Amino acid sequence: MADLLGGQIDYAFDTMTAATPFIQQGKVIAIAQTRLKRAASHPNVPTLAESGFPGLDAASWYGLVGPKGMSPALVQRMNEDVNRVLAMPDVVERLKSFGAEDSGGSSQQFGAFIASESSKWAKVVKDAGVKAEA
Repeated sequence: MADLLGGQIDYAFDTMTAATPFIQQGKVIAIAQTRLKRAASHPNVPTLAESGFPGLDAASWYGLVGPKGMSPALVQRMNEDVNRVLAMPDVVERLKSFGAEDSGGSSQQFGAFIASESSKWAKVVKDAGVKAEA
């Protein structure tokens, strides 16, 4: 973002939460979104899927994870607490101000989502022939 604002680069991919304040200030222009559906906070910005790349879904996301073997009761309590906080009107408004859209939900839903993302990106890496260098 610093290089984009400074004119060293012409465009950048960044998260909604990082870019939204600069979009709102008129310092950068949103060209496209990398999620499948338009964000409510940017309804006039088309998705890349709408722009000729159907199925492209590279939305950023955030989540809370713990160590393997964590007590199921603690997982449930933390999940309930986080969902309660995410539903608070001031938190909802603050997240919206940064272009974030929470989905909340259960730890099982989040685990399934992580598994889905892992499979999706593993296929991208494999299909592109990406190899790690030593």
